[in-house]
Amino acid sequence: MGIIREILLVKGEKKEGKLSVLFDSGSARSLIRSSVAEEFATPRDLPAPIEVTVADGHKVICKLYYNLIVEIEGKRIVIQPLLVDDLPVPLIFGALEMEAYMIKLDLTKGKLDLSEFTGYMLAL
Repeated sequence: MGIIREILLVKGEKKEGKLSVLFDSGSARSLIRSSVAEEFATPRDLPAPIEVTVADGHKVICKLYYNLIVEIEGKRIVIQPLLVDDLPVPLIFGALEMEAYMIKLDLTKGKLDLSEFTGYMLAL
């Protein structure tokens, strides 16, 4: 597992602004703190609730997600983070979306490895 923190442009239908985004290979799904999410976009209902175990080990039932655009190296990509009320950071970019967009973590340099990043999602 590894984490890299970046300040990136995030856009929703309500607002566009810079956010601290934590790229976390230990988190399967992307997650967003509720207080931040409501500023950027309108929540959408998941077809069925998803249970997520957060870093401290407790389980959270997620019923909502958000459509957001994150800009990485001038390319705007779509993510759909799940809503988590007590998230310690504004936005977590999860491993499934990192894999879909070919984003890797270079832990030795403490930065994203975008050598295979095209800005397009791969079909998984």
